[in-house]
Amino acid sequence: MKKFHPLKINTRNLTWDNNEPRSLDHDDRFFQSNVIDETSEVFIKANNLLERWAANKQSNFKIAELGFGFGLNFLITAKYWYQHNQNSKEWLDYVSIDCFPLNIKDFKKVVANYPELKEFSDEFIEHFPIECNGFTRVEIPKFRIRLTLIINNVEDALVSLIGNKNNKFDAWYLDGFDPNKNLSMWSSKVFESLYLLSNKNATFGTYTAAGFVRRGLEENGFKVSRVKGFANKRHRLQGVYKNGGGNFKSKIVPKKIAIIGSGIAGTCLAYKLASQNISVDLFDKKKDLNLNPWAAMYPKFSLGIDSRSELLIEGYFYSHRFYSKILNSFMNTGITFLDNGSERNSWIDRIIKLDRNDLFTQQSPEDINLQNNINQSFAGLKINLGGCISIDELNKTLVAHENINLINDKDFLEYEIDNKIKLKFKEGNNYEGYSHLILASGGTLKSVIPKIRLKHGAIAGFRDKKLNDIKYPINNSGYILPKFNNLNWAGSIYSNDEILDADIIDYKKIIDKNNHLLTEDDIKNIKKTWLGVRASLPDYLPVAGAIEQEKVFVLGGLGSRGLSLAPLLAETIMNDICNIPSPISQEVREAISPLRFND
Repeated sequence: MKKFHPLKINTRNLTWDNNEPRSLDHDDRFFQSNVIDETSEVFIKANNLLERWAANKQSNFKIAELGFGFGLNFLITAKYWYQHNQNSKEWLDYVSIDCFPLNIKDFKKVVANYPELKEFSDEFIEHFPIECNGFTRVEIPKFRIRLTLIINNVEDALVSLIGNKNNKFDAWYLDGFDPNKNLSMWSSKVFESLYLLSNKNATFGTYTAAGFVRRGLEENGFKVSRVKGFANKRHRLQGVYKNGGGNFKSKIVPKKIAIIGSGIAGTCLAYKLASQNISVDLFDKKKDLNLNPWAAMYPKFSLGIDSRSELLIEGYFYSHRFYSKILNSFMNTGITFLDNGSERNSWIDRIIKLDRNDLFTQQSPEDINLQNNINQSFAGLKINLGGCISIDELNKTLVAHENINLINDKDFLEYEIDNKIKLKFKEGNNYEGYSHLILASGGTLKSVIPKIRLKHGAIAGFRDKKLNDIKYPINNSGYILPKFNNLNWAGSIYSNDEILDADIIDYKKIIDKNNHLLTEDDIKNIKKTWLGVRASLPDYLPVAGAIEQEKVFVLGGLGSRGLSLAPLLAETIMNDICNIPSPISQEVREAISPLRFND
């Protein structure tokens, strides 16, 4: 399977006529001038969407599209959905595949021609996805729509959906170019994937009437009708999945869920579930959570073409959008990595070759020093997206949701599954009546995944005038953060010992890791310290997924990337529980499966 590098962007070859694009790659136009009428007939009416939405008793409706293009089908569908479902609580899940990411300038150029879509295009621009290959999840709460945009070749993109029961669709938009000019979208493998990914009574609509398309769909379980085409086109195809092969046993409807562990993974997941109108009991054994006072998002972009790289990049971008919406205090300052040695230099060189000036900026020592009023000798690379977060503030914001009940001072022992889940705690209390349980604390995870490793660590808060004007996190061998509550926090040191003794920690190691700005004399400027613990696994990937009966899940092992991965992994487990299409590929799901360590 050929994989796209997550950050290496292919661009469309276009020509423009009155702001309407034409593909030079396929010698075909993307849409007709009367595209709203065309989409209404070829996709909305062909799939009988208005009537089906009115009768829908499920929590969401799922549309899959082959050929996102410039997003006009999506915007038109959003308009219909919003106009006809304003008083309902259901969400529309819209999964769309394209081999080219959407460029914001091109998008604005196209939608300027359609003022009747302005409310929807403006909202989409507010949530506009960062250009990258792979999976991107975008939530638009105003219209109750989740968009999952998959940038990959169509055959591989469809395969990356197969295997997850939630990736079963109610309607298909088959909107590739002319089949004779774009054979890859109309291949036998594509038709087979449609069969595997269709719900009972799924429908499709397409503008084409090509005979091999009709035969391919019929051979894969669809009853196909040839009907009058749109405008001057003689015929088009529409149809229904006739044999119901995608009808799986209904999942448990979640009403009350328990989560063990109120670190960032647990609180993100609690918030995600609570936002689906689910009651969540969030347990932690500590009375005082003592959360990290100030931390930076840590991109750690891996530049391979593999599941790990996909997860790190998709998780980072998703987290950035999440914090930007959730925390009013979050400031996008960016994060600088200093060019401090051969390994870092090689990493920076590889990133520069990606030609992503929207994401990365090279900095001279003078740039860094002038921007932060410091004096150091390294050049660097700035990640333009990112910043610092108080995890304590973040968690307090998340657990303030009315559907979350935080229960401290409860040391979890074990669970029992009958029809519902019952929890036992060392204090002798029992809690029961849960449809699902998620284990999200490092210590608890160790009982079900023995290969989890717990590392204790420490950071230090400095009060030093020479650090006063630092504007963004600066990463050397360690890191120094902008001022928060009159302190510049710096880190970090770790120990594999079971307990890290606060009285014997050598904070000079933090100074050594940041010797571009700190000296031995700065030991006297340490005014506050913080100790914490993090969990990781031998392959440096997290665990997220079900471990028993699709009722008990685990989420953890995020290591140093908690801020960068927790929101997307929480979304993934919430989607699993709530029958929502996955925000990550099946390949990534397998890479982070908690079952991967089973002998």
